[in-house]
Amino acid sequence: MRLEHDAQLTLSVGNSRKSLSWVKTTMSLSDLYERLSAPLRGMETMESYLAAPKKRQDELKDVGGFVGGTLEGERRLSTKVVNRCLVTLDFDTMPPYSTDNVIQKVASIGFSYCVYSTRKHRKEAPRLRILFPLDRPVTPDEYDAIARKLAGAIGIEMADPTTFEPHRLMYWPSCCVDGEYIFRYADLPIIGADFVLGLYDDWQNWEARPQVPGEGNKYKRLAVKAGNPTEKPGVVGAFCRVYNIHTAMEKFLPGIYEPVGNNGDRYTYLNGSTTGGAVVYEDGLFMYSHHATDPCCDKLVNAFDMVRLHLFGDLDEDCAPDTAVNRLPSYTNMCEKAIGDEAVIQLMTEERMAATATEFGDLTPPAPEIADGGGAEENDKAWASMLSRNVKTGAVKPTIENALIIFENDPNLKNRFALNQFAGRGEVLGQLPWMHEAERRMWTDTDSNGVYWYLEKTYGFNGRGAIDSALDLHAAKYAFNEVQEYINHLEWDGENRLDTMFTDYLGANDTAYTRAVCRKAFTAAIARAMNPGCKYDQMVILCGPQGLGKSTLLYKMAHGWFNDSIRTFEGKEASELLQGVWLVEIAELDAFRRTDVSRIKQFLSLRADRYRAAYAHNAREFPRRCVFFGTSNQVDFLQDTTGNRRFWPVDVGLVQHEKNAFTDLTPEVIDQIWAEAKMRWSMGEPLYLTDETIEEAKRQQEDHRDASSQEGLVADFLSKDIPADWDRWTVEERRSFWSGGGAGNVPLVPRNKITAIEVWCELFMRGQADIKRNDSREINAIIASIPEWRRLSGTFRCGPYGVQRGFVRFNGV
Repeated sequence: MRLEHDAQLTLSVGNSRKSLSWVKTTMSLSDLYERLSAPLRGMETMESYLAAPKKRQDELKDVGGFVGGTLEGERRLSTKVVNRCLVTLDFDTMPPYSTDNVIQKVASIGFSYCVYSTRKHRKEAPRLRILFPLDRPVTPDEYDAIARKLAGAIGIEMADPTTFEPHRLMYWPSCCVDGEYIFRYADLPIIGADFVLGLYDDWQNWEARPQVPGEGNKYKRLAVKAGNPTEKPGVVGAFCRVYNIHTAMEKFLPGIYEPVGNNGDRYTYLNGSTTGGAVVYEDGLFMYSHHATDPCCDKLVNAFDMVRLHLFGDLDEDCAPDTAVNRLPSYTNMCEKAIGDEAVIQLMTEERMAATATEFGDLTPPAPEIADGGGAEENDKAWASMLSRNVKTGAVKPTIENALIIFENDPNLKNRFALNQFAGRGEVLGQLPWMHEAERRMWTDTDSNGVYWYLEKTYGFNGRGAIDSALDLHAAKYAFNEVQEYINHLEWDGENRLDTMFTDYLGANDTAYTRAVCRKAFTAAIARAMNPGCKYDQMVILCGPQGLGKSTLLYKMAHGWFNDSIRTFEGKEASELLQGVWLVEIAELDAFRRTDVSRIKQFLSLRADRYRAAYAHNAREFPRRCVFFGTSNQVDFLQDTTGNRRFWPVDVGLVQHEKNAFTDLTPEVIDQIWAEAKMRWSMGEPLYLTDETIEEAKRQQEDHRDASSQEGLVADFLSKDIPADWDRWTVEERRSFWSGGGAGNVPLVPRNKITAIEVWCELFMRGQADIKRNDSREINAIIASIPEWRRLSGTFRCGPYGVQRGFVRFNGV
């Protein structure tokens, strides 16, 4: 084909509508018309084509196409159109049998044109594509004005409302095997772009341009389809509840749009060349921009999408055209920006908490606060912006760090629980969402489950691992120790009260031993409180009549950190009863009578208790923070015949005392006694007895020992002399000797060794085969308690009893 009015055109050509590469191609107008004159015919009939699903129809008619201008790069995007040299119009809503009339109107314009039919064209339902070459390349904004004016001259009511988009493609011609193909052209002068623009009073005024009838309703339909953006879930909805189109422009896009007039519903995109083309709908919920160079051009956008396209739209250039919006890089980046906005995050947090408020109710702050949890002030809601969130949904991530931030700042949790370091357990300090009890109490498994529930309902946490870890870290960070705080605030007035407390209030003899025992016991209590687990394995035992105030004195001195409920030294129960206790009273020494002596010694010697506490996941060590006292109305309460060094008995009620533990031991006096003990501890007071007090302690221990009824018999038996050749005597001969027969003139010598079996068979006259382990242990304990005898580490031959373990006198062999 040869044209008199030919021209060189620069088009962008792609292999399909989905192509990611649109190649810049130069061709003559005559070549373009030539190519449009010969359609590609398919194998399907028009009837089968029309019966096919729309997706299949789109595939059949997609034989590649072109954009009538130049693109920046190879992507066909609204923001990448550099210029247009060819007007292309889609007339899809023509009246039946109007093909010739429309072509006549096109021809009447008097300039070069080309008309060809679409794949779906039929006489009764005509569809045409109309092309007008331009005498110069035009900008996207100029193109919209020119295309609308030309469509208006033909009949804009027949045009597709989207046909004026500068990046709009035109398919190369194709038709069905039996389809009618229409092609017309005119070799006339090429229309002048400035001529068409001059037909407007002000072509830059978007409102002056011809509109497709009902084009305004399109935006309403789009709005209905999109739905109210403020009702959307997650980040998008929250952003649109905080910002509408107007406020989002002001905050995030300053200098990009300018309002037109005083209506507030039109803006001019300042980087374009037209005015008033950005129209706001639904009181700021949506905007539709007609500015060809606006990133939001030809899109109905909410505030979130408007900001997204402006700030991050260029990130989507390499994405396929049919990529879902929420999978675009711009969406991800916009979500990150939104959740970084303090107002958006504050709203999301408030709404989530408000949604659960009816479930949990209102809480009053804990008072007084024991632990300062730090974090935000009660009315400071900016802390929510510190939470890491899912970028796309805005949901709080169930991480340890987030749980810690929540524990430290959520007004329903902040300062409401902490670790009581002295007690070695968590404590609730005020009302909690799942339990409105205001009294201070121990943290239980109900509270653990409650915090799981609260974080799940309020912040979307699932799983317990992160929450448990955060609880442990929070406890370590915000632990409190009331006993240490009490001790640290004590100041001694210099008056001595500590040493004579047992004498002044309980009537004990005023001796060096009594003074030392009292001083060291309460100094040890200070040491254990300030340095948990320090070595101290003694127990003072106050022995005297009822009514003197033994237990009252201990209870008052303990300041509430007291326990008199220990009934056994066995198992985890005993260890658990020590937690949160400063002074432990073994009342009436019940636990002594219920427990083996060796276990009592072992228990008192422990510097830490190791066990798995209730509701804990792992066993842990609990350093001892307490000291032990015993009280008894009996005198002979020590059972161990081998030594009672751990026990310091003090007899009370022996002398007249002016002070009374019930009335005179006031809080002020108690504070001064502890202050003096604190001074002793800080000066390095030993926690053990020395010199003469050790001997007195031994005498007191012996005086309070529960002696066996057989002890005297054994002691008398060991004190008697035996024949010099005693080892050669049989058991029968020995028994005869002790019964007074067979001694005669046999020379006698002091005994220098003894075994339990000898006592059993010769003193108690029992059979050797009848002795049990407990019998041996009791006899050995009695022998060990007799001062001049000591146990040998090895064995020796013992006459008719063979090789045995036993005892020798200090001067024995």
